[in-house]
Amino acid sequence: MLKSTSILILILSLSARLIGQQSYDCENKVLTKSLEEKLSGYVLSQPLNNKQYQSRDWYEAIVTLEDGRTVTGEWLRYNGFLDKFIWLKKNTNQQLILNDEIVEKVQLNSGKVIGNSYFEKIKVKRWYDTDSVFTFLEVLSEGPLTLYAQWKVSDSQSSNEFINDYFYFITINNTQLIAVKPRKSSLFASLGSYKAECKQALKKANLGVSNESDLIRVIEYLNKIVDFKK
Repeated sequence: MLKSTSILILILSLSARLIGQQSYDCENKVLTKSLEEKLSGYVLSQPLNNKQYQSRDWYEAIVTLEDGRTVTGEWLRYNGFLDKFIWLKKNTNQQLILNDEIVEKVQLNSGKVIGNSYFEKIKVKRWYDTDSVFTFLEVLSEGPLTLYAQWKVSDSQSSNEFINDYFYFITINNTQLIAVKPRKSSLFASLGSYKAECKQALKKANLGVSNESDLIRVIEYLNKIVDFKK
């Protein structure tokens, strides 16, 4: 826990330096727990820059813990710079960085037919990491072939602006996480023994891949056409 707290404080210090030299240290540097004693978070002294967020709106969330328990009725939004969920305590209007050590999944409900977001905490190894690290990936399409996205916000070296990057991954039958790009050649290269069948299916359906929407549509189509269990 001490190590985790130190890492979070370091992240906050970096964030403060990048956003107009403002201070975002946790108040008292201690965890504030929810009334149910299920969730906890690090209190922010002032709000973070809106450009770090996936959405300007707060969403009523369903948080699934590692022990299977769920927490509902809390309001969250995802911060791509910190790779953390920010938690709004509506009764006090207080904002906290959600302590996600025991969090497994987060569903953000928009209250509309479409617009919900579903995140899973998954270990990912990127080229610049020395080891796999836990990160929150958004589930874009779920099935035998599951598509994930990571929305990553970084700081510009030449200005105070933020840079948005999207990284995509797939799993086949919930096995190894494989990085893909929204290109047909990249997708085929990740499909292993299913490559030929998938290639034939997409050719027959005349489906291409050039962006995220195409990638989602193709994954959903392949899940209907191809038997990934064989």
